[in-house]
Amino acid sequence: MKSTLKPVLLIPCLFMAACTWVKTDPGAEQVRLMTTEQVSQCEALGQATTSVRDRVAGVQRSPGKVEDELAALARNSAYEMGGNTIVRDGPVRGGQQRFRIYNCR
Repeated sequence: MKSTLKPVLLIPCLFMAACTWVKTDPGAEQVRLMTTEQVSQCEALGQATTSVRDRVAGVQRSPGKVEDELAALARNSAYEMGGNTIVRDGPVRGGQQRFRIYNCR
């Protein structure tokens, strides 16, 4: 019985690891993700460091899902600061990433 119990418990963990829990706030969906080169004429407003869980129940989450959630949180922060553009400021490390926030015309 023990050998069949482990796979049964693992299945919900795998589904949870694939889920996206972070939502973009109303208004923040207009915030664009751009590159450093694209914001050369924009006003820098500041930066935000975002973080999410990169593991759920010991299972590594999809790197793409983690990146999407980090960007959604950065969009929310940018919108709160009056920005309309975010730029990744380095790679994802341990479920965290830093973003620079800009206001571009």
